[in-house]
Amino acid sequence: MVTVRHTKIIATIGPASSAPHILDELIAAGVDIVRLNFSHGTQADHAEKFRMIREAAKRANRHIAILQDLSGPKIRIGRLADGKPIVLEPGASLVIAIGDDVGGPGRVFTTYAELALKVSKGDRLLIDDGKLELEVVSASPAEIHTRVIDGGELGEHKGINAPHVPLRSEMTEKDRRDLAFGLALGVDMIALSFVQAADDITRARAVMVEAGHPKVPIIAKLERPEAIDHLDEILDASDAVMVARGDLGLEIPLERVPRVQKEILRQAHARGVPAIVATQVLESMRLEPRPTRAEASDAAGAVDSGADAIMLSGETATGRYPVRSVEVLDAIIRDAESMPLPWAVVEGQQASVGHTRALSEAAVTLARRSGAHAIVAVTREGQTARLLSAARPPAIILAATDNEEVARRLNLWRGVVPMVCDLRGDIEEVISRVVDGAVKRSKAPDNATLVFVNTAADLDRGGSNFVRIRRV
Repeated sequence: MVTVRHTKIIATIGPASSAPHILDELIAAGVDIVRLNFSHGTQADHAEKFRMIREAAKRANRHIAILQDLSGPKIRIGRLADGKPIVLEPGASLVIAIGDDVGGPGRVFTTYAELALKVSKGDRLLIDDGKLELEVVSASPAEIHTRVIDGGELGEHKGINAPHVPLRSEMTEKDRRDLAFGLALGVDMIALSFVQAADDITRARAVMVEAGHPKVPIIAKLERPEAIDHLDEILDASDAVMVARGDLGLEIPLERVPRVQKEILRQAHARGVPAIVATQVLESMRLEPRPTRAEASDAAGAVDSGADAIMLSGETATGRYPVRSVEVLDAIIRDAESMPLPWAVVEGQQASVGHTRALSEAAVTLARRSGAHAIVAVTREGQTARLLSAARPPAIILAATDNEEVARRLNLWRGVVPMVCDLRGDIEEVISRVVDGAVKRSKAPDNATLVFVNTAADLDRGGSNFVRIRRV
């Protein structure tokens, strides 16, 4: 029986999960990718977390990927006196001034100067993920006068959402510095926040090429209405997408979020682009030891819709139960995966283009019809494994590569279990080594069927394109 989970788990690291023993427990619980959120913390903080994650992965003998999530052009409240929150009463006035001064009751600051130029009387401003709502009364280039609609505590550095107000699209200086820093560290993938069009991805990729890291995957975070309008071009330009439901649910009507999520997953799958579902997946587990029934259903629904990965944010970064959150999500995913994927998800891909994709689809068909325990792919750069994943086989995909970086990156693709193997030698030697590793990694029972696939480019010499069935 296959015990490997297909849908991947991403966990955000923060104060609740930075200790080495907690990292060990998170990996043991099933984390595949660890997220470093560069909206918080210093570069030195992240460098230390990076080091600890690599050490924990080594102790576990796992190829754990590290995801760098850049801040993006997020609009935020500035500093407050003594760092203490202020209370906003409904009906009260609040001035948001442009600058980097320290705010207090009645007057706060933001460094995002364009906000004052783009809002108009009657516009809504949502703060702290929509917990607070303001209405614009008047605006000048220097400040915005607002009236509090929904009040509460306002802390420093809380995010401001201005629905229908376009953000600047060029990469911020902070993101440029952080990206260069992350690439130098050796992060395995990059998430771009507030992507609005394909140009945002193209600009980031140019920076990465210039830095000598052209192959690091770029994940486009879809959290603005403009991103939904330009979904086709973003899917074509990015390596993966993330349905970032927190900001998205503030920028578009809340009732549209489930439908938009399903449409993003459908279109991403049609193009073979991995899709991540994120934000408030098990939100109640920040404080409680178990999720609500609705949260469990939401996570299972993401699996049924064909998500490649599900991401935990506050649950593991600042919550009381970081390890338990991963364990619960793992159990929900496994139960959801016990049922076949809807046929529309399995058959939703575009027509084959190229011999590698055709070969991959043939291997998946063979695996389905033979009831194979696993598909074993020799894949130096990961392309064959990615194409196999896009076809959504019921069997797991054991991806044998001789490149540790490729192995870590393959954690993003649904159903792919990376293995690092020696691919030198003639075909039969390589196949023998890879099959031995596959049997151990997948815990294959006696007489299990493996489907073996490779392309000529993935072997040193004497290679050819072939699909084989082997019993072990």
